[in-house]
This record gives sequence, structure tokens and C-alpha cells, in this order.
Amino acid sequence: MAKRLKQMSYNEKRFLLPKSPNSMACYHAKIDADGKMKLTIHDCNGSIRLHNDLNTPEGVREAIDKLAALETGIHQLRRHIIDNYK
Repeated sequence: MAKRLKQMSYNEKRFLLPKSPNSMACYHAKIDADGKMKLTIHDCNGSIRLHNDLNTPEGVREAIDKLAALETGIHQLRRHIIDNYK
């Protein structure tokens, strides 16, 4: 079994539009004590969950890269909407 790098738990839940009566969209970001990371994004039609094992340096790198790619994609989509629809 791989040696755990750190035992740091994390648990964050937030609605994406907390003041909107029309949206239940939210995210749940969690790192369990066993070093497993889960990021779940929910809306009224479904969910997507990203998983990573943070118990190895490779797993940590993959988690960081996966989150960076998602962050970039979200930023680009937001920019496109602002530039073309606002």
C-alpha cells in the first residue's frame, strides 16, 4: 500500500447561485482522511464527480492538473459568454 503523503481532510459545499429561487446548482469538494479527493458538481439535471487519490506524488500532480484544466475551461466559457452574450 502506498504511503499517505498527508492526512489533511477538506469538506466544502456551496450553492452556485445561493440567492436564486430557480437554481439548486452546487458543488461539493471533499478530501477524506484516507486521501481520496472527490469534486462533485450538481445541477437539477445531473451530476459529475471527479476522483483522485492523493496518497502518491503522481496522484497529487494529476489532481492539480485536472483541477487546473477544469478551471481553464470554466474561465474560457465564462469569457465567451461575457464577450458574446452580455
